[in-house]
Amino acid sequence: MRDFAIRLGIFYFLFHSRFLYESLLLLPPWMKNKKHQVCLIHNLRKKGGEQLIGGRWRDMALLELLDQVEDAIGVDSDTICDKATHSFKSQVGIANDLPVRVNHTVERTKSHIPKDIGVFSNYNYLVLEVSEKLQPADSSAAKCPYKVLRLLNEQTGEERAVNLWDEWSYSVISPGDTVNVIGQFDEGGNCDIDHDNNFLIVHPDILVSGTRVAGSFSCPRRAVLDERLKSNEYSIAALCGTLLHQIFQAGLTSNNPTINFLECYTEVVLQKNIESLFACGVNEKDVHKTLIDGIPKIYNWIMLFRNMEEREDPNVDFGCVNGMKKVGISEVIDIEEMAWAPKYGLKGIVDASVRVMVQSRKDKPEEKIMPVEFKTGKSTNSQSSVEHNAQVILYTLLMSERYQKTIDSGLLYYLQTDHTQGIMVQRSDLVGLIIRRNELASDILKALLLQQLPPVLQSPSMCRGCRHLNVCSIFHKAHSGGVESKGLGDVFDSHTSHLTSSHSKFLCHWDHLIDLEAKGIEYLKKEVWRSYNLRTRNAGGLSSIVIDASQGIPYSKSHEDNRFVYRFVPQDSSCPAIISDGDPSSASLKTDLDLTLRSGDHVILSNESSHQTIARGVISDISQNHISVSFSKLLRIPGMSSTAHDLLQQVWRIDKDEAVTSFAIMRFNLVQLFLQNDQSAHLRRMIVDLEAPRFDSGSIVSQDPAISYVWSEKSLNDDQRRAILKILTAKDYALILGMPGTGKTSTMVHAVKALLIRGTSILLTAYTNSAVDNLLIKLKAQGIDFVRVGRHEAVNEEVRGHCLSETNVQSVEDIKIRLEQAKVVAVTCLGISSPLLANKRFDVCIMDEAGQTTLPVSLGPLRFASTFVLVGDHYQLPPLVQSTEARENGMGMSLFCRLSEAHPQAISALQSQGIMELSNALIYGDRLRCGSIEIANAKLEFSGLNCCFPWLEDVLNPGRPVIFIDTDMLPALEERDQKIVNNPIEAHIIAEVAKELVKNGIGGEHIGIITPYNSQANLIRSAVCITSLEIHTIDKYQGRDKDCILVSFVRSCENPTSCVASLLGDWHRINVALTRAKRKLIMVGSRKTLLKVPLLKLLIKKVEEQSGILSVSKKDIYQKGELIRCSQMR
Repeated sequence: MRDFAIRLGIFYFLFHSRFLYESLLLLPPWMKNKKHQVCLIHNLRKKGGEQLIGGRWRDMALLELLDQVEDAIGVDSDTICDKATHSFKSQVGIANDLPVRVNHTVERTKSHIPKDIGVFSNYNYLVLEVSEKLQPADSSAAKCPYKVLRLLNEQTGEERAVNLWDEWSYSVISPGDTVNVIGQFDEGGNCDIDHDNNFLIVHPDILVSGTRVAGSFSCPRRAVLDERLKSNEYSIAALCGTLLHQIFQAGLTSNNPTINFLECYTEVVLQKNIESLFACGVNEKDVHKTLIDGIPKIYNWIMLFRNMEEREDPNVDFGCVNGMKKVGISEVIDIEEMAWAPKYGLKGIVDASVRVMVQSRKDKPEEKIMPVEFKTGKSTNSQSSVEHNAQVILYTLLMSERYQKTIDSGLLYYLQTDHTQGIMVQRSDLVGLIIRRNELASDILKALLLQQLPPVLQSPSMCRGCRHLNVCSIFHKAHSGGVESKGLGDVFDSHTSHLTSSHSKFLCHWDHLIDLEAKGIEYLKKEVWRSYNLRTRNAGGLSSIVIDASQGIPYSKSHEDNRFVYRFVPQDSSCPAIISDGDPSSASLKTDLDLTLRSGDHVILSNESSHQTIARGVISDISQNHISVSFSKLLRIPGMSSTAHDLLQQVWRIDKDEAVTSFAIMRFNLVQLFLQNDQSAHLRRMIVDLEAPRFDSGSIVSQDPAISYVWSEKSLNDDQRRAILKILTAKDYALILGMPGTGKTSTMVHAVKALLIRGTSILLTAYTNSAVDNLLIKLKAQGIDFVRVGRHEAVNEEVRGHCLSETNVQSVEDIKIRLEQAKVVAVTCLGISSPLLANKRFDVCIMDEAGQTTLPVSLGPLRFASTFVLVGDHYQLPPLVQSTEARENGMGMSLFCRLSEAHPQAISALQSQGIMELSNALIYGDRLRCGSIEIANAKLEFSGLNCCFPWLEDVLNPGRPVIFIDTDMLPALEERDQKIVNNPIEAHIIAEVAKELVKNGIGGEHIGIITPYNSQANLIRSAVCITSLEIHTIDKYQGRDKDCILVSFVRSCENPTSCVASLLGDWHRINVALTRAKRKLIMVGSRKTLLKVPLLKLLIKKVEEQSGILSVSKKDIYQKGELIRCSQMR
């Protein structure tokens, strides 16, 4: 019997997933084999959500629990392992020894990886047991240790064994890890991995860049910090290298490059990177000379490698073993080629992929595909040279996977010394690099799960010049409890002496919360890679789409930023013609999209049949029937001609690129708070130490023209004036509680105008592009000048003209003049890393949506201003946090909420009396005040109300701003399919009301439909068929408002008590639903069911007081047993 304390600890560890514990204990005897157990694990993972996500340590606990259950239901005696077996302990401290059931005398196979690299299965395996053994005594070779892994195929339930020999035996692998075996198993299910045969990839779902692997040899800690942090540092040397890369690539792809062509293209490159030049603080002339100096060498190199037949002597040295070879480029296949290989856990972007002819003095010419890596530095024997070689070797591996053929060599060109080095891949090189990649992946995972970074290098000479010296030292002090780093002395102290224990605690706490949230995204990425490997469809993406050929060509070119836009539509095998947006019967993307994709999102395009990743892009437009994605270059399928006809024959898939996330920015923002400078110290005092904000009371009675303006502006009410005065007198920060309907946007506009009277520079920001643009549209109407920073695709059309890319900016000087001219700059919280803002500082930062923005995201913009203003409402939905654990530990508390609880500041108003009285009474304790009389009395305006049915006329009556349509007299029960909940009758009622509103002159763009459930939103979409209507879940309507809002509550059941714990019980969501309407709120639901939810019971009571309850009967909705539609009555 296993130790009871250990079992109890495991059960406590999994207490959030009680269903898992109960399900495993109830396993019948026929399910005691691992094949059935792994199926159960797979299903429970889906049900258990985040509690079982991604963490190797959770898999470990699961394995331990399985073993105990197996013991409880009986285990065959012959499964007990030999006592000589040495079991490795899990790194997280699970104490039980795991026996290894593997034959000691397994033979070492000598199979080599075949040239056809696609013959191996791409299954990932779960490591069940790890043991260390010695080679049998009767072996002719000397005894040497090796490791045995017992593996479980999580898809098939089959067990396998892998023997790790030679250098592989030193791999750090623990039970619960995931591995990919690149090699063949024998009939007994065994595979040997040694110096000469096969590979093992540890944590293959973590795609590590080849550059990161190559650079990690000198300092693994720096490589992990590079992976975890995204900084906005700009270097002239790095920028010049990027520009020379672009010139080199342009010369390669040109049919007839000349010196003159390359010099002219230099101007193009400088113009294209004008914002980065501005960030580096240099002008075009400073950089132009550097680029021109490099052009002769670039031109000569291209000519040398293009004209192979004109040369007799070899031109590339491939080392002492392979010697000199003559290499000529016959075709440039691609530049900046994105190569992802989940099979190897690697990714990278290759400078140039070329087809070459290679010939030595003795051999015949041989055609090959090679990566070309371009370096602007000099060729040396230093560590950097070793890293460059490693980079090229890894690129050959990536390209081998991408092109499904063996690529065993590459070219490395150093511009400064004009030296080209040939690199021939050796098996020993690959082994060393993959083992290093495995170690780095483990380090990255350990940092994510346990907040443990690799040890500090403790080399003063290297550390002093490291770009991460500041943050590396801060993290070390925070995580080591203040212990000095040995070997660094003053270098360490000078960067950390200002930090207190409370600072370290704050940093560690929020770093942990970010990682908890990031684990969920890692799981999503893991599912995407796994779906690629297994040739299965991942449920999170948009699949079965084709390129729209309605315009005769597969793409259009975006003139704004020289990008190529492809339009994708649903595949329709029965009708290959293009789907029309105006045809409601057309296939729809909405069910697959489920509105998780939106304009401006980064996405991955892959081939659905081969599951090969093709390109990264950005969504430029999305609708119910199409999605347009812009790419930096033309689409190309590896190994195909990629003509328009080829592309049109492909079926595609789009997934959100979760690699482009905010977590690296969030960690960077967090650690910047603890740097030793004045701005960081000020923010630390306000945010970490929670010092009280200061206000200048004397200026209220001064002759400040800004304050005079506030008092003289007649459109402001008293509360709005007090809010603006609070902003004007703030020395540190001000909090504006912008409750719904308070005239918040109007208040912010007048605050901006008042600040501009003072000559104050202002940074406007919010988490979403829509919130930023909504405010800018109001400022534009007031004639206020501003600069909008952001991607073209994500910016509202009404303010795109204020983006620098849309103006006549031709030089760095033009950017300086424009930014000095415009005192207002607007950007999203995550867009703050734009090069346009690299050296910019502002007097005031005003952040909208602050109540719905996580603290680490909020920190980014605040670093750019002396004073900040947070505008929000923490009574609405809190920041969206996917991780339950992160949310319960504080990730859901916004900076606005933290500061408002420490130092309450609230200025509020009320919108339309009839509508806002509901939320005012239920949520805000009658503290709202109306922004203006006009807002209070706002009603829907009809030129003439003409309805099909009397009940619809009652619903649309402008004199009744709030209506609740009670469905209790109808057979309108909810329908359930597993976790999916919808209500077809409510969807029908909502659709009829919406159509009637449009028929009577209310534009679809002024109507919004809200429901708690995605499935109901999809049902309503199919019933309404009005493309201008916005139909969203409550969560997705945060920050939006419409003249008329329709709400479908969905829940209606015989046993209403089951609804209490549903989404309807969340008062934040109810508040959002009730406060989106400016003129009319129409709710549809079961009164009997909603009365069982305490908050909604109060809602129903308030609506009754306003005489807003309308009960509909069968005769209103049905005729001859069928639903009546107004369209049938016309």
